[in-house]
Amino acid sequence: MGTMDPESQHVRTPPSPEIVEFVRPNTSDKVLYVSRISRKLPEEEIYFKLCKAFEQYGLINDVQVVKPPAQLQTAAEGQQEERLTEYYYAFTKFYLARDAAKARAGLNGKYFIGGQPISVQHATKMKRREPSPLPYSKCLDLANHFLGMDGWTTRIVSIGQDSESCQHDPNSLRYICVVRIEIRGWDMSCQGVGLGEKTLEPTRPQERVSLTRAAMKISVHRAIQNAFQKVILVVLGNGKVAVEINSTVPDGLPYSTEEETQLVRVKVLDGETDEVMEEDDMEALLAQMESY
Repeated sequence: MGTMDPESQHVRTPPSPEIVEFVRPNTSDKVLYVSRISRKLPEEEIYFKLCKAFEQYGLINDVQVVKPPAQLQTAAEGQQEERLTEYYYAFTKFYLARDAAKARAGLNGKYFIGGQPISVQHATKMKRREPSPLPYSKCLDLANHFLGMDGWTTRIVSIGQDSESCQHDPNSLRYICVVRIEIRGWDMSCQGVGLGEKTLEPTRPQERVSLTRAAMKISVHRAIQNAFQKVILVVLGNGKVAVEINSTVPDGLPYSTEEETQLVRVKVLDGETDEVMEEDDMEALLAQMESY
């Protein structure tokens, strides 16, 4: 019977492909429980130290430092007194399970905070929860990390004020935006719809421009956030990324046609303005188009 080449015994099997969606990681293979964190340092400093340590192993979604509540201890006289626990603890969330595993292996008992080695384990006692969408800024971080800053683009398809809300309340600045995300190199795209709303105080008409701009910006950000809910990243063992679009995910608002939204449409991609806009509204829109 032949013997196996010793070198072949050490060939590492590449990691299995992992699916990454634009939601908060909430499974135990991607969430680490960090304990035995010394209280000798302020919470802010502990947070930055943990971020710096864990970011070496991959993109993290969040680091949450928790200060345990004071525990009630029975004193000698039978009275209860508070005693502060000795350690903080924290949760660190990764987008990839393989990164979490590497961080656990690299930091558990080996990384020191305040002269004390920390303990890093997988968070095995997590409650089952529906995954929640990533906020706008986290969507950008995730897309830039796996697709590259030049690997995707966003385009405003339309943005307009909800005419029905205007009729019911003239002080309601309610805007609905449709955004298209295009994934370069994959010939893929998807759309999302977002709502932004601000209320103008009748005694402060001078704030209309700034509030309009803010409502538009919110609608754009939420449209981008909702569009990313359709994007699925498949991270291969060699680090390369494949992209899929889940067309079953709704755009973000329950509407079927543009007519049903009853918009006063103010801008359409590569098109013309449908209605005459006030100068202040046009200024706000242009500022938003440049900055979102």
